Amino acid sequence: MNLFLFFLVIGYIFSLFVSIFTIYVLIQHYNKYGTKLLDILIILTIINFGVIHSTSFILSIIIYISDLINLLFWKISIVSYLAVLMQISLFYSFIKDYKQIPISPYLIFIIIFGLLIGNIFSPDSITIENNNNTVQYSFGFLFGLHFIVFQIIMIIYYGYINIVIFNRGRNKRISLFLNISAILLYFPISMSILYIFFELTIFRSFFIIFAWISFNFGCLIIIKAPRTFMVVTNKIYFVNIYHKSGVLLYSYNFMNSEGETDSKIWGNILIGLNHILSEFTEKSNQIDVLQTITTDLMVNYDDLGFAIVVATNRKNEILENIINEFTKEFRIKYQEELTEIQDLNKLINISDFNETINLIEKYYQIYF
Repeated sequence: MNLFLFFLVIGYIFSLFVSIFTIYVLIQHYNKYGTKLLDILIILTIINFGVIHSTSFILSIIIYISDLINLLFWKISIVSYLAVLMQISLFYSFIKDYKQIPISPYLIFIIIFGLLIGNIFSPDSITIENNNNTVQYSFGFLFGLHFIVFQIIMIIYYGYINIVIFNRGRNKRISLFLNISAILLYFPISMSILYIFFELTIFRSFFIIFAWISFNFGCLIIIKAPRTFMVVTNKIYFVNIYHKSGVLLYSYNFMNSEGETDSKIWGNILIGLNHILSEFTEKSNQIDVLQTITTDLMVNYDDLGFAIVVATNRKNEILENIINEFTKEFRIKYQEELTEIQDLNKLINISDFNETINLIEKYYQIYF
């Protein structure tokens, strides 16, 4: 094994360790990531690339066992790589529009993906040659063409969807950071395309190096800033805290809404909300949603006689978890004050709740 292959093995071991550690963090602190769907998607992507793809890729190029075994490892690495590209596209789609998958692009992805999976098992799709302990792979014309087209389409899609995310994102710094992470993906994809064209091992090596850099960078963000990418296009207009009598205990405006929350319909919504508030002591720890065309009003009730009302452009599980956590701490912090005003005839001094801003900054900081 030459020195370069030795460093590839070190890179593989490091990335494998990062994969296992990131999965451990995700499982141990899954509640920080907001949604089970995204948790599962991230974990599957990490397993697919960090474990399956990296392992099969390294085994296929550093040790020659036999044509059959090495080809098997190589094809497994390709299939897992294709799946990773699909998973990453889903991840970006969910950032753009939570749980919404654009039909037209994914029909194209699935068709080409199916063609590749079908072609990869044909005898002439990939051939192997072992020269001086260097394992070389060649691609058949049809398979190579589909492989290149699939990756080019993915590059275009990543570019398009990140432009949309940047334009929609409330925090341009975070959006730009997300764009940079996407740009890092272009390097390994480009190296893969060049390897298919020229079949030079240098491009193959650069592919896995750039792929590991992008992967480890993504894992770092997942560990250090778990909610950064999850809510980049999600907006909060305000957080209001109501007493069961309908008195507004505290209000914080994040931004001026351009939708219906600024129109006359908002007054009617509040009237309806006051009727709900008079009954909410029977709906402990429940989140309801009052919807207008452009705004979701999320309401979290507590049996101590208050309700948290959050206006957002899009309800999702991330925000639900944040509201739940915020409600619990608000209850603990102001338990004495809330207990004293259980009696509806008791005078309410809303200045007692002025320090709620500290909780707002703690739990809703990603929305500022």
